[in-house]
Amino acid sequence: MKERRVTQDMVVTMTYFLDIEGEEAPDWFKRPLQATFIYGREPVLPLIEEAISGAQEEEEITVTVPPEQAYGPYQAHLVKEIPLDQIKHPERLKPGSYYEEVNPYGQKTFFKVLEVLEDRVKADFNHPAAGKNVLLTIRIEALREASPQEILAAEIRRCGGG
Repeated sequence: MKERRVTQDMVVTMTYFLDIEGEEAPDWFKRPLQATFIYGREPVLPLIEEAISGAQEEEEITVTVPPEQAYGPYQAHLVKEIPLDQIKHPERLKPGSYYEEVNPYGQKTFFKVLEVLEDRVKADFNHPAAGKNVLLTIRIEALREASPQEILAAEIRRCGGG
């Protein structure tokens, strides 16, 4: 059987997950995700296309994504102090952990706890990966040639027709 590699017009099924270089990322950030697309026909980040070009089934590739291509720079103005009486569950606040609550209107509040003071918490509202390199690990699960119909459908979607 011919060895298949990622090339133009191959249907690629890949599993990928993210991590933060040099620190523990939240579990929700590291969960594996799967994507299927036609290589060279459907919109995929150029960084990913370049990384998987020529890869084989079952190959695993790790790419370091710099902050400017991932979640942007760290923004100091997103560190705030919040009075503890405005927090639903102040007992859950632990320095270094992430805190999340939902208000009565369904809006989520999510932040990293930097410090718990006597009557307030120092909270970081930056994305956990802001200002940091993100490690993108990709595993090529399956490869096959796209059918002419799949290629045509991808081209129509790319031109805004579907």
